[in-house]
Amino acid sequence: MNGQSYAIEIEHIIREVFSCERFGFGGVANSDFIRSQPFTAIIAALAYQFSTADANHRSEIENFIEDNSFYSDFSIDELLSFETSEKIIEGTHIDIGFPNGEEAIKKIILDFRKVVK
Repeated sequence: MNGQSYAIEIEHIIREVFSCERFGFGGVANSDFIRSQPFTAIIAALAYQFSTADANHRSEIENFIEDNSFYSDFSIDELLSFETSEKIIEGTHIDIGFPNGEEAIKKIILDFRKVVK
């Protein structure tokens, strides 16, 4: 799949959380925004849920954020550019902890789906 397809997948989850259309929540529930800033969009949806979550769900949300915060500065396309687990970006060695970027984004989306209730 390409970056836009993953962004659309995340968009559908976020739109369901906010019960909004594509450009809802100030454009955060939009695949174009999500493609460039997926973690920001995901966190917005989880923050919305956190406000009314019970203690168990709050813990799940916090764990998701902690487990995935490493990826907060990556766009979907940047993650997908990892053909292996490692890459040098601007002189810095980065290991994403997955065989490649596509596996990373798939896991993030899978875990996001699980924590969104």
